[in-house]
Amino acid sequence: MPKPSRQARTDREVTEDSIASTPASTPQATSADCDANASALTKAGSLANFPEISSDTLLKMISTAVAEEGQRTQKSVKESFDKFESILDAKLNNIIRRIDDVVATTDSLKTRQTESEARISGLEDDIAPMKRKMEELEKTNKELISKVVDLEGRSRRDNIKLLNLAEATEGGNPIEFFEGFIPKLLKLPVTSVAIDRAHRGFGAPGDGSSRRPRPVYIKLQRSRDVRMILLEAKRHGKIQYEDTYLQIVPDIPQSVRIARRAFNTVCAHLIERNTRFQMAYPAVCPSQLTELKIHLKLERG
Repeated sequence: MPKPSRQARTDREVTEDSIASTPASTPQATSADCDANASALTKAGSLANFPEISSDTLLKMISTAVAEEGQRTQKSVKESFDKFESILDAKLNNIIRRIDDVVATTDSLKTRQTESEARISGLEDDIAPMKRKMEELEKTNKELISKVVDLEGRSRRDNIKLLNLAEATEGGNPIEFFEGFIPKLLKLPVTSVAIDRAHRGFGAPGDGSSRRPRPVYIKLQRSRDVRMILLEAKRHGKIQYEDTYLQIVPDIPQSVRIARRAFNTVCAHLIERNTRFQMAYPAVCPSQLTELKIHLKLERG
């Protein structure tokens, strides 16, 4: 153990002398004096424990301590950076892997899009002539429908339709019955008309209460008889037979009736104005109907 220095020995001797010179039995000694003496002894003892160190040795000790602390700090920082680098590398690798997946998916979608565009282009090239053929077929179909309607109307132009005649009135021989019935009903200048066919419409027979009687279709042999019957029926208006009112109308196709219904409003206005008109077959309106239809549209607009 190193020997205490001269200054330390001197301080200890002074302290001991001061303690010895103080009488223990002096009644005037106070507690504050005792505390001061104890503090002086403690200070002297602590100073005596420190060895005598030169300035060079102290500088070396400080530099050594600073170097060790720096190494520890550097090691800690390096460990932290290594850990951070490890975590960052893992996350970057995950991001890069996902980016690679997205790139692969995008490339696949681009390939499929290119294939789809090629197929669509091929289909459009194939559809173009089919579209032209479809348009031609639609045009031909309209022409054929028009011709069929015209032929159906021509085949029915010698037909008349008798409405609201009670069931079974014609008996078992409708041709013979209507050949004499129609001239008498309309008071025609002839006693009979030549008929090829006469029959009721399709469906269940009407019972006279819940359902109307089925219409009667009559095929005449001569067109002049058809015109005469229709003119007389139009002149008579309501044709009374027994306790019912009958009606005789031309037999026209359903498509022609639907086309003529488009002019119902116009025809009603003409009738209100007491204007005479006649619609040409199949559904061709005269100029006065067209002008009135345009006028009504302008008023409603």
